[in-house]
Amino acid sequence: MTATATGVVDSSVRVADFLARTTYDDLPAVVVADAKAAILDTIACALLGSANPELRPIREYAALAQAAPVSTVLGAGGLRTSPELAVLCNAAAVHQFDFDDTFDEAPCHPSSASVMTSLALAERSAGISGRQWITAVALGNEVTCRISRAITGKAHDFPWFRAPVVGIFGATAAGGVVLRSDASQHLQALGLTLPMVGGTFASLEYPGSDVRSMRDGIAYRNGVVAAQLARQGLRGDQHVFDGSFGFFHAFFGGRYRPEVLTEGLGTDYHRVSLKPWPSIRHVHTALTALREIMDRCNLHEPEIARVVVRVGATTRQRCGPVPRGGLPGTRMDLLGNLPFAVANMLMHGDVPVAAYRDNAVADRVIDLLERKVVTEFDPALTGSGTFERAHVAITTSGGAVHSAQCEHALGHPANPMSADQRRAKFSACAAGALSPLDAERIAAIIHGIERLEDVADVAHLAHLLA
Repeated sequence: MTATATGVVDSSVRVADFLARTTYDDLPAVVVADAKAAILDTIACALLGSANPELRPIREYAALAQAAPVSTVLGAGGLRTSPELAVLCNAAAVHQFDFDDTFDEAPCHPSSASVMTSLALAERSAGISGRQWITAVALGNEVTCRISRAITGKAHDFPWFRAPVVGIFGATAAGGVVLRSDASQHLQALGLTLPMVGGTFASLEYPGSDVRSMRDGIAYRNGVVAAQLARQGLRGDQHVFDGSFGFFHAFFGGRYRPEVLTEGLGTDYHRVSLKPWPSIRHVHTALTALREIMDRCNLHEPEIARVVVRVGATTRQRCGPVPRGGLPGTRMDLLGNLPFAVANMLMHGDVPVAAYRDNAVADRVIDLLERKVVTEFDPALTGSGTFERAHVAITTSGGAVHSAQCEHALGHPANPMSADQRRAKFSACAAGALSPLDAERIAAIIHGIERLEDVADVAHLAHLLA
């Protein structure tokens, strides 16, 4: 046990104990269901992202390394490599379309960290059951969510890209659970993670970088390293979270609530949100409201004269002008643009990936945006959290006005995607992989993950994902 000079035990000790003692049987049923949904969803995102050009040099690097072929690179037609390189490839693929899950209370993408790390190590270890994988994902997500929620202040108050710098601890935690680490090994793994934390807003603020879309691969590969080194007996830094040189003081100026890390740990679980559409989560409340109106009133784009979207201060940052003809370089910018997402939904009744891959499709969406979509700032919609409410009003060509306001976007635990919607997302993403999966294999994967608690060895399921 590590304590400061004042005798205060660092929060990392409590977290390490939680990771070591919690088993599948301790998990509430809703946490088990959430973990399985997160696994299916995260694999879907990685399969879809595998076809993007940014992934080619990463796969070539993995192939040149000639590492022991123990872990699967998803959607790559049979490439297998070391756990570290598999996580580099797979986690880099997850965020390519900003389609991966999120935590609506604080900025992070929990499951890209926990799923990819634990899957790669489960294959290497062999004999890891579906129940152990579920536990690893559930506990890794809990660590990521608590660390992100503990930080006070908005994301841009600090120079760090929040998702990878908090998610790396969840990646390490999930990896340690798969490896069946004891409390001491989990503690040392967290300490080995601290010096590997990194990732600023540079890739967001300055053009010409691929880091923004594949940052998770860089970070979570290190989580695999930390978890394995701790199992081999290497000692890490002490006072990981609360110390003067710990995570929250070094990276966030001590602006955090330490009680969030440990209060209710093991009894009160945080729940993540899935994304029904490719695009940053900030735009999903507007998309949910727009889709609700179009479905309720049976409206289609030719019948709609104007769409007015009212947003708060945080979401307003996502309403800038949209350049034409810039794909693939502008893909991440388009995925973060609210008017573009709204025009996509208006045109297609959905938000198709093609609009972020094909300049001709994107330009048609921009044409519609310029003719029919208006965004307005409404200070009443400004929220204290990261994700705000949105109000949408549609005016038809006949002059009728229909409106809706959304507080919880589709995919939030209070407004969840249905099982059929989750399966449809997986099927579409898997069919769009670099090495597309056929319908029979897609059905087998969905069946296996939905009944994951009955799977004796995760490696058998992983082989279907190549």
